[in-house]
Formats: sequence, C-alpha cells, structure tokens
Amino acid sequence: MIIVKKLLLLLGTVLLVGSFFPAHPAYARSYTTITSTKKTDYNARFVNQNTRNDGIYYYAPYYTQRSAKTRDASGKNWQHRFVRVSQTAKLSDGSTYVKFSWYGKTIGWVNQNALQTFTRSQNAAVLLQNAHFQGRAMLFNSYATGASLVNVGYANASTKTANDASTLFPIASLQKVMTGAIIEQLAANNKLALTDKLSKYYPSVKNSGNITIRQLLNHRSGIDMGETTPTTLLTTQASEINYTLSQLSVSNNQSFDYTNANYTLLAGIASKVTGQTYDQLVQSRIIQPLKLTNTYSWNNLPTGQTVANGYSYTNGQDYTANGVSQNLMSSLLGAGNYYATPEDYYTIQKGLRNGKILTKTQYYDLSNDYKLSYAGGLYHESGMKRVRGGLSGAGYQTILYGSEGNKSGVILFANQSPTKSLNSLAKTLYQLAINYNEK
Repeated sequence: MIIVKKLLLLLGTVLLVGSFFPAHPAYARSYTTITSTKKTDYNARFVNQNTRNDGIYYYAPYYTQRSAKTRDASGKNWQHRFVRVSQTAKLSDGSTYVKFSWYGKTIGWVNQNALQTFTRSQNAAVLLQNAHFQGRAMLFNSYATGASLVNVGYANASTKTANDASTLFPIASLQKVMTGAIIEQLAANNKLALTDKLSKYYPSVKNSGNITIRQLLNHRSGIDMGETTPTTLLTTQASEINYTLSQLSVSNNQSFDYTNANYTLLAGIASKVTGQTYDQLVQSRIIQPLKLTNTYSWNNLPTGQTVANGYSYTNGQDYTANGVSQNLMSSLLGAGNYYATPEDYYTIQKGLRNGKILTKTQYYDLSNDYKLSYAGGLYHESGMKRVRGGLSGAGYQTILYGSEGNKSGVILFANQSPTKSLNSLAKTLYQLAINYNEK
C-alpha cells in the first residue's frame, strides 16, 4: 500500500511539472518562415523613414528566429544612407526582407520597402551637390570598368549649358606630372640626366650650380615664386619663361617648397634639349600616343567645344562669376595651363605606367621610388597617389586621388569651388568607389 501511494505521488508530480513546461514551447511554432532566398547585388538608399521607421535586424529577417523578435536598430537613423543589397528573403507572411551592407560592413536585414534602388552615380551626385560642387566627376574601381561619370551643374549658367562629357576644365597643377613624364622620357633616352645641374640650362638663376633636375621635379630646389599675374598677355614660350626668371627667388634652403617656377623651368629644359616647344612635346609625347581627344593648351582651345566658366558659391548663392585671368594662364607654362576632361586625365595616368608614355620602371624613377611625399608631379602616400590643382583668384579646382596602379580612384574637375575641402570630398567619394559598383 505504501509503495502504491508513492507511485501515485510521483506520477502526479510528473504530470504537474509537464503542465508547466511543455515539451515543445508554443512560441516556436509562431515564427515566420523563410520560403525562399536569392543572392543579388544592387545599390539602394533608405527612404521614408520619418514615417516608416523600419526595424533593422542584425541576425535574420524579422521574427524568423528568436534573435530577430525585436529590432536591433531603428530605420529613422538610416534615412538616405546608401547601402548595398546582397540577398533577398521571401517570408511566409508575404513580406520580403533584404540583407544589406554599408561601406563594406554587413549590417543586417530590413524590409525591402524601406529601400529605393539608387546608383553609385546618383549617390555621388547628392554628395557633390550638398557641397555646392559644380563640374564633372569620375569614380572608378576595377580599372574603370563600369566607372561612374557624374555631371553636376552648369558649364555656363547664363545659357544653362550643362556640364557634360565633352566639357573642358583647366586642370591646373594636375598638368605637372605631364611635364615630369616628358623629362623622364628624355632621361630614359639619354637626352639629359636627372642629376644635371640647372646651370647647364639656365646659368643666370642664382645657385643654379647646386640645383639638379631631380630637385626641380620634387620642389626641393630652393626656388620660390608666388602665382602672380603678368600685366600683359604672354604670347610666346620665350616670354613665359622670361617672366618666370624675372619673378622667382632662390634660397639655400632646399626643403620642400611647392612652386610653379620649378615646372616652368623643366618645360624650358625639355625644349632646349629637343629643339621643340613644350606644346609640341605634349602633342607628340602624350596626346598622340594616348589618342587623347579632349586635352588642349590654354591658347589652343577648340571653338566648337564647351569650356567651363569659373564660379564661386557666395552669400548662399551658386554661380557667382569667378573666371580665370588669361594673363595668369599665359604664365603657367608646364605647370598648369592645359585643359582636359576627367576621362582624358585618367588615360594619362594609365599611360604613366603601361608603356604608352612611361614604363613602370620609369614611373617609379619619376616618383623617386616613393621615397618622398611629393615627387615628379604627384604626392605618394602608402600605395595611394594624389594631386590637387587650383588657379589663383578663380573658382576652378581639380583633384586626382587613387591607387598607384590606377585600379581605383576619384577624379574631380570643378568649375565652382565646393564648400567642403576638395581633399576630404575626394576621400569620401573614394570610399564610395571601392565599396560599391555603379549599380
């Protein structure tokens, strides 16, 4: 009898415990299921989050597992952010969720209706417009396959002529590497040596016996000259060089001092060695080998092609006229008196390494084997190259920022100076270029 009572008591306890802890929890059967998934790859941005405020789920689509019962982040903090979608998932409740990343970092899942498809070009245009940039931009990875080419604003605000693929912009100091490349070609052909003294070519320059061509290329010559504007237009190469010779000063301090005069003298040296004008050298050694169709000297611009007017953003208004003085342009021989498009300039950069202008070995030599932060017309920093240009008193600004091997980068040609630092803007767009494809 005692044994029976104990068995009944034990059975009652088991039944009681089972009633509180069912073998299969009820909530497990209530999860939404994923009915299908698909890999994809497209760009989008968050929209309408002020009203929608979608939940973002780090581990899985909403309520498809325990970790996705509650949101991990709020969509209202992601309004207009640019993302890359890699996967879609259809759920049993009829909704579709997408997995997305942001600048290369996987974030999680969100309802597909929270996003609007958006290309890299569209996002770049927004970033440029927010900085009041007017001009043309080129963003690229994979060696410009599928590059983003972005036009912003007007080349001529009065006639409402938009910036486009054929608009010409002054490239300013981005020209210096072209001059450097010509010097490197002549050195490779034993027409001169980078160790040659300036006194061999311009003995009237103070201290020229202690200044080498290499030091001119690297802005370490001790020569200094402000970007001054001549009182009259300089109409010959001889007058351009003579103006520089009359304006420059020289010190014994041969630390880095960026000055256009170095490259004007290099242009003159190239002419002395070859018997050709600088423009003839650019034509035969750069434009023709690369088959460039949108690169011109300041005094040889085509009459039937749009040349961007210069503007500034002033007192909250775009398109305040701010063009460049032609007298100034006439003084920038070898240093900043050419016009081009971003596409042509990218072709020039490729030509510096692919044998059409220079070989890789010659490019490394021009770059001083990356031993200095600036050499041969470009800044070099940890596998990246950069060069920025501007013209005194004008609204034009240009920049190249990209990998040494030309796989990825950004080229910005502005005919209205942006309100954000051009260096900062280029680096922001570079991250866009390497983390997203065009579509």
